[in-house]
Amino acid sequence: MKKIISTILLATIVVLSTSAATVKNEYFTLTTPDDSWFLTNDDALRPYGARVDIARMDARGATLELARIDYIEGAFNPLLYLTHQVVEKKDVFCRAATNFGQVYESFVAHREAKCVQFKKTSNNYTYDCEASTFNVGYGTVLIITAHRVGNPSMISRVLDNLVFTVDTTPVNTAAQFVNAASKVVARHHLPIGNNEHLSGTEMSSDSSTVTLKVTVPYITKESVNVPAFVMTKRDTWFKQAHEALKFNLLLAAATRERKLLHYHYVDTKGNEIGTLLIYPEEYEQLEQKQAEATAQELEEAIKAQEAAKLAQQEAQRAQEEAAQAKEAAARAAEEAKQRALEEEKKVRDSAPITHEVKSGDNLTKIAKKYGVSVSTIKQANPSIKNDQIKIGQKLTIPRK
Repeated sequence: MKKIISTILLATIVVLSTSAATVKNEYFTLTTPDDSWFLTNDDALRPYGARVDIARMDARGATLELARIDYIEGAFNPLLYLTHQVVEKKDVFCRAATNFGQVYESFVAHREAKCVQFKKTSNNYTYDCEASTFNVGYGTVLIITAHRVGNPSMISRVLDNLVFTVDTTPVNTAAQFVNAASKVVARHHLPIGNNEHLSGTEMSSDSSTVTLKVTVPYITKESVNVPAFVMTKRDTWFKQAHEALKFNLLLAAATRERKLLHYHYVDTKGNEIGTLLIYPEEYEQLEQKQAEATAQELEEAIKAQEAAKLAQQEAQRAQEEAAQAKEAAARAAEEAKQRALEEEKKVRDSAPITHEVKSGDNLTKIAKKYGVSVSTIKQANPSIKNDQIKIGQKLTIPRK
C-alpha cells in the first residue's frame, strides 16, 4: 500500500514539474513545454498586447534562452521588414547585435519565413540569436530568439506550440487586403506616412478604386491651402512610393492590380482637408523610376565589381613585382657573393708562398719545385748570400 501511495505521489510530482504554462492574447496563444521556463522568474511568460516575452532561466536566475513574439497589424513584406527592423538594427534587441549572416528561408511555427542569424553578448554571456518574419493574414509576425551558447535549446518546442487566433487566411488580391485592413483599422489607426494614420479603407463597388481615409494630425482645412496641400502630398507620394509599395503589401497589391488610389485626408475631428488621386497610368512612372533605380543599382554593382577586380589585379601585379624584385635582389646578392669569392681566390692565388728550408734543400731544387727561377727566389729574398740557405730558414716564393 505504501509503495502504491509513493508511486502516486511521485507521478503527481512529475506531472506538476512538467506541467505546461499557457498565455493567450487577442492575436495568438503560446504554450510552454514545461515549467522549467519559470524557475526563479515567475513572470517569465509575459504578454504585452500583440507581444509575448518568454524566458528560460538557469538556477542563478540568468537567462538561458528567450523568445519574443510580435504580431504587427498591417501586412508588410517579410523580407523588407526583417531587413529594416533587424539587420539595420532598428529593433531595440538588435542594437548591440553582431555577426549578422545572410537572410535565408526556413519554416518557423510551421510557416514559411525569412530568417537571419546573429550573435549578442549580454551579462558576460554570448547568445546565438535568430530573427524570423512571416505573414499571417493581414499582419506580420516577428519572432526573435536567443539561446546561450553551449547549452541545450528548447525554443523550437515552444514555437511549435504557437497558435494564431487572428484571421490566418492568406491575402493575395487588393480586395482581400482592403477587407483585412478594414478589420484592423476598426480597432486602431495604422501608420501610413510621416505623422499620418490610416483610419479607414474600402473598395469601390466596381472594384476599380481603393479609397484610403488618412488622418493628418495638427492640420485643419482652415489652416492650409488645399490645392497646395494636395500638390505637396502628391509630390511626397511619388517620392516615397518606391519604398512604400515594396514595404506595405496593401499599396503594393493596389498598384499591381492597377487600382485607382483615392486618398481622402481628414483632420483628427474627421473634417475633410483634401483628396488625392493616383491613377493607374501613373504607375508606369513608378515602374519606370523603379526600373531606372534598378538599372542604376546594377550599374553601380557592376562598377563596384569591376573596381574590385581591378584592385585585385593591381594587388596581384604588385605582388608579382615584389616577388620579381625579391628574386632579382637574391640573384644580385648571389652574384656579389660569387664575385667576392673570386676576388678572394685571386688574392689568395697571387699571394707569395712561404717555404721553410728542410734538410737537402737548395735553391735549384726549390726553384724547380715551385716553377720559378733561382734569380726570382733570390730577388724576393735579399737575405740570401752566395746562394747559401739554412735549414729552418723561411723563404718567400713568388707565384708564377
